[in-house]
Amino acid sequence: MKVESKGLQKAFKNLPRKQRKYIGEAIRKSVNEGVIFARTLAPSGSGEPDPELGRLKQGIHAKFQIKKHAFVGAIEAAAPTRDAQVKAMSIEFGRTNSGGNRQPKGSTFRDTGTTMANPFMRRTQSIIGPKHVGRMKRAMNKAAKELGLK
Repeated sequence: MKVESKGLQKAFKNLPRKQRKYIGEAIRKSVNEGVIFARTLAPSGSGEPDPELGRLKQGIHAKFQIKKHAFVGAIEAAAPTRDAQVKAMSIEFGRTNSGGNRQPKGSTFRDTGTTMANPFMRRTQSIIGPKHVGRMKRAMNKAAKELGLK
């Protein structure tokens, strides 16, 4: 969830640490719950894991950042490497190779198959999103009540 309002960012910055903690805890709880849910919905692979890419389920992790006036939490589906991201995107959105220009030159192997989409991250977002909105509202209301603003 990203808020662009300068007034709200300024008000967040001016909150005492205890009240900011309520909002941070709500974000942390939603992200950690989302990681667990995404791992539950992610497909299981068969065979040996790729030593560089690993398994998809183990690659799903939480990422937290503290920015100037914000605490940001995200659910990452794969490691930040290009190959891991391509793998995760192929599973989430599916793929279709028509045998055109994206095939390696000089290779006898032509990958012209398709993979059906398995939208585990989008499902996670649709389930966790409304819960996160409620958590944020409760955290902000609790902070406002303690400060006497409500």
